[in-house]
Amino acid sequence: MFRKYYIILLSLLLATPIFAQEQINLSRCIEIALKNNPALKIKATDLRVAGEEVKQAGKDLLPSLGFSGSYRRQSAIPEVQFPAITSPFGGAPISLFPSDGLQLGSLDTYDFKFTVQQPLFTGFRLKNRKFAADAQKVSKQHDFRKAKSELIFNVEKSYAGVLKAQKVLEIAKTGKEQVNAHLQDVQNYVAQGMARKAELLAVRVKAAEAELAVVRAENGVRLAVAALENILGSDLKNDINFVDVDLPISQETEIETSVQRALDNREEIKSLNFSLQAANTAIKIVKGGRLPAMSAFASYGYGRPGLNFVKNEWMDYWIVGVGMNWELWNWGKTGSKIEQAKLISTSVTDALQQAKLAIKFQVTQACLSVQEAKKRIQLSEDIEKQAEESFRVTENSYRQGQATNTEYLDAQLELTRARLRKADAEIDYFISFANWKRAVGEKRTTEAGERRRETGEGN
Repeated sequence: MFRKYYIILLSLLLATPIFAQEQINLSRCIEIALKNNPALKIKATDLRVAGEEVKQAGKDLLPSLGFSGSYRRQSAIPEVQFPAITSPFGGAPISLFPSDGLQLGSLDTYDFKFTVQQPLFTGFRLKNRKFAADAQKVSKQHDFRKAKSELIFNVEKSYAGVLKAQKVLEIAKTGKEQVNAHLQDVQNYVAQGMARKAELLAVRVKAAEAELAVVRAENGVRLAVAALENILGSDLKNDINFVDVDLPISQETEIETSVQRALDNREEIKSLNFSLQAANTAIKIVKGGRLPAMSAFASYGYGRPGLNFVKNEWMDYWIVGVGMNWELWNWGKTGSKIEQAKLISTSVTDALQQAKLAIKFQVTQACLSVQEAKKRIQLSEDIEKQAEESFRVTENSYRQGQATNTEYLDAQLELTRARLRKADAEIDYFISFANWKRAVGEKRTTEAGERRRETGEGN
């Protein structure tokens, strides 16, 4: 009985692979890229910088508290001399003050104080600076999302390149096996006097070409993986298995609808709109320089001699007040700044218009590419079926002596080409569809549901 269970257990162990090859899919590659890609990290840092700018602009509206302290030693101090009063009745002059005069201050001066300052009116510059910083931050958020979308597309494109290279390798190996099998048949036919040596030499040349095709395909796989690793910003394990992707379900790719969708969704349009808001607000900020700026302040200090130079003692004191600063004339500098800000706003407006035209062209190109790729898949499938049937018929005819060696090799070559065209069409359709999604501004997510990685958003 124990022997029976032992045999069953042994058979299960033999049937189960001990070392399963590690796999990776497209979703995992996207996650790795979003985490490690240096270019995306730069965009994330820019977004955080914009967030800090917003914080700083908001703090400028609030009162500030400062501390200052000083010690000063001077070579002399001012003195006031009071002459003695002479009596009209005679006698010695009478002096009501010290004979050596009255010293105002001290050779050693100490002063320590806290100061609170609150802006009252700044020509709306602080308020507009806060609004501009908010708009600039939102613009950076859209820039980050655009960079993320571009990165995901590049990962999809490179991953598809790896799959294409692997399929080319598989097809090359299949072609090599077919040629080698045919070579064995021809060798037998030559040995039996049923084929000429010239035919054997021709097949050997084809076998060498098939071997070279495999070598090239293997190098193509290595280069495709290296390109993918460069985008991921991380090395992948050797001999890792790349999981195949399902061809996307076709969606409506009509040009006018896609263009409108892109204009509503593309991140660069949103980014430029907020940049335009920031540029227009910058005009208001510069115009605010023509108005006066007012602020209130209050100080509490402790020092010697403080405010009483006569006593020259340590004392605490306070000061409150309101200050105003108004630049009345600066030789047209403010006007020049306003004109500069208007030119920047005009430049952003032109950039927005240029972006819309570029997006329209990109979407049109993407739609036509998807439509073409769909037709290529259908045609390549029909061609592959015909090539397989042609090769099957030619192979049987050759074995029956009804087809020449050249016809067999031509049929085998056409079958390999048909398979390559089909693999190429499928990968091109996948890439074209991914490019269409990017062009229309479709939100890019991983299959498992991508978590937000926009560092600094929501602050």
